Amino acid sequence: MKKCGFVTLVGRANVGKSTLLNTMVGEKVSIVSKVPQTTRMHICAVLTEERGQIIFVDNPGFYLSKERMARMLSGMACDIKEDVDIVIYVVELQRAPGREEEGIAQIIKATKKPVILVLNKRDKGQQYASDYIEFWKEISPKGEGNLKYYLPLSALEGKGVKELVDLLFENLKEQPLLYPPDIVCDLPQKLAVSDIIREKIFMSVCEEVPHCIAVLVDEITPRSERLMYIRATILVQRKGQKAIVIGKKAGNLKEIGQLARLDLQDLFKKKVFLDIWVKVKENWPNDPSILKQLGIIS
Repeated sequence: MKKCGFVTLVGRANVGKSTLLNTMVGEKVSIVSKVPQTTRMHICAVLTEERGQIIFVDNPGFYLSKERMARMLSGMACDIKEDVDIVIYVVELQRAPGREEEGIAQIIKATKKPVILVLNKRDKGQQYASDYIEFWKEISPKGEGNLKYYLPLSALEGKGVKELVDLLFENLKEQPLLYPPDIVCDLPQKLAVSDIIREKIFMSVCEEVPHCIAVLVDEITPRSERLMYIRATILVQRKGQKAIVIGKKAGNLKEIGQLARLDLQDLFKKKVFLDIWVKVKENWPNDPSILKQLGIIS
């Protein structure tokens, strides 16, 4: 019998959860960006090997905001399901424990699930490693509580990631595989396309636009055996943001399209015609119909 089970990644926004997930699975299943809230839904990624199968749930990071979308995302991050077998608590070694960490740690402790504390970004130094270990002991009356291991690693460089995967397999139960061996991610197609385009927006315009943008995929249609047509709309909240995304002589939008097309052609294994539009939609994070299209609410 092989090992199999669910593992969730929890932590503040931008501590490297998506990078860690991608490195463990070996494929790009969750977008990576320096902008908070790039992961907007529970993404299941599946790692299958000789020892068995690990099903990863990548939660959105905790991010303090009054907007409806941000509140929902933080709620999703708090919602560690009962059927999760192990919690990976990801922290950043270059930032000391603070108010957000205290809230997250209390939630994790209350689940009574086995916890692996991942001290990420060790490639940039290990300034607060001992602070996080002591921090966890302080909130656990009986020493380390449900903390089973702590592990410094670099998700970006891959250092220590193999050791983390080994720990996961060691602590999962023996049971039949839950997914076919060739499945890597169960993210719906439109949301996968949306994530790819959003990542390229952040790569192209960086911090010039706020994290609060959305990509709605309006159409995915095969035009032939060799060509896929995709039409998508980038939502912003103000005219100034629209101008930034489009750029001078549409330079930014062209770059976004070119970068996204490369990943999309790899995804669909055929040429892609990508038709992108930018639309101003004030207060869209509080629009239930848009949040439903983004997979944030059902």
